Amino acid sequence: MKIAFFEIKDYEKKYFESALKAHELLFFDFPLNEETVDSAKDADIVSVFVFSQVNDKVVSKLAKTKSIATRSTGYDHIDLEACRQKGILVSNIPTYGVETVAEHTLSLMLAISRRIFESLEKTRKGDFSNDDITGFQLKDKTLGIIGCGKIGKRVAELAKIFGMKVLAYDVFKDEGAAKKIGYQYVDFETLLKEADFITLHANLTKENYHLLNKAAFQKMKEGVVIINTARGSLIDLQAFVEYLKLGKIKAAGIDVLEEESEEKEEIKLLYENKLNKEQLQKLLADHILTEFEDQNKNVIITPHNAFNSREALAEILETAAKNILGFVNDNPINIVK
Repeated sequence: MKIAFFEIKDYEKKYFESALKAHELLFFDFPLNEETVDSAKDADIVSVFVFSQVNDKVVSKLAKTKSIATRSTGYDHIDLEACRQKGILVSNIPTYGVETVAEHTLSLMLAISRRIFESLEKTRKGDFSNDDITGFQLKDKTLGIIGCGKIGKRVAELAKIFGMKVLAYDVFKDEGAAKKIGYQYVDFETLLKEADFITLHANLTKENYHLLNKAAFQKMKEGVVIINTARGSLIDLQAFVEYLKLGKIKAAGIDVLEEESEEKEEIKLLYENKLNKEQLQKLLADHILTEFEDQNKNVIITPHNAFNSREALAEILETAAKNILGFVNDNPINIVK
């Protein structure tokens, strides 16, 4: 079959040339859209990423295409109804980076509890005293996990290794996993009241937009630590900063910001030019948390990097190849309904 790849990087090209060597492969580093659709007009399968805009006009010009495989979890860049009407199956990457995101979550917790960045700052200035950098241990602290899917469960496992008590809030409960791992499901208010750390691993939906808002912060413990490696809009930023300033929130580790496009995937950052310090500051200029981070050592912001490991990126490519081969072999998988 003829397979056209858009928004392709060199390392992806190398992988697909090996995994799909029996097929005719076309590689383009630009996105698929109305201006570039002619590049794919004879393709049986099209693979895209999040910058492509596969709208109804693009779909109408894909004369031979029967499958669109997006190398992302999100698929809002594809007109599903237009694809259905034309008989085109759309597949995605349902999940990836479970270990990577879970480890980043624990890294943020440890960086805060052991005051890692403050320690580094002192030694870089030639100050090897440990004055004013006393931390605290995770053992015996209560971790509240909001959204206990695959990532949340793995965070729970890692937290238990550190001797933490783990509470979880999720609409869908997995009591078998809770018993095996050793965490407890509780209602939302109980989690807010009892957790020393709260970490977010929920999807962004209409129902949980600004899930952590002023009312939620009021119910939390004094000195709670907030970690967010999920979606920025799960937190009401204005209320969040207010309670940081009041000291109700003792510290925060943030990998996602509300101003980001919530429907785009994490690895889109890899498809942009490498950001230098000035560009990164400009990107975050409108975000009050960055100023707060500069002035307060208890706020850590990472640049949407929780997903970014060699293993997670490899997982995306492997799943994309399996999706394509599944269609080729009349056994399509990971089809978006």
